[in-house]
Amino acid sequence: MNEPMDPAEKKRKTIIGAALIVTLIAVVLVEDEAEITVDQAQPVTTQKSTRSSPRDTNRQEIKNEYLDVAQLGQRTFDPQAGELFAATSWAPKRPPVSAQQQAIMAQQQRAKAKIKAAPPAPTPPPLQFKYIGKAIEGNRTWVFLTQENENYIARIGENIDEQYRLDAINNESVTVTYLPLNAKQVLPINDKQAGNFR
Repeated sequence: MNEPMDPAEKKRKTIIGAALIVTLIAVVLVEDEAEITVDQAQPVTTQKSTRSSPRDTNRQEIKNEYLDVAQLGQRTFDPQAGELFAATSWAPKRPPVSAQQQAIMAQQQRAKAKIKAAPPAPTPPPLQFKYIGKAIEGNRTWVFLTQENENYIARIGENIDEQYRLDAINNESVTVTYLPLNAKQVLPINDKQAGNFR
């Protein structure tokens, strides 16, 4: 025995059935539209086929016509095109350097390297002597010098403290030679008075 159907239940089943029918119709329409879209996307060929299946023939002709690799040109690639970390500079490129310019630049670099490598020439220490005075007897002259509480008396040609040699005496200066480097040094004289031996 079938029980009478509740009006709400009947309405619900009707809505579900209608929705199912609408869904089926939509699926059929979408499939037809997809086929139409595919057919419209294919390029039209001017050649007519004598075969019984024109769709397959058109597809084969399209592949043969548009995928001819021999008609493609050879691409040339920049060697730096694929380098991700290549440096980019907007500075103008330098002109190429000739072999003669390279030789001159190499010679200059070697000269600079020699100058840097060569130690500076040694220099004598500054004179620490202080002039005290001088004494003259005939054609002989003695000089009196002091250095760090040490007193020295010397004539021309004699050594002073085993490091200096007295070379010349005049009214303005005393000239000595620093013996370890054979370098001449001049000690100015402020007092121009000289003592005479009698």
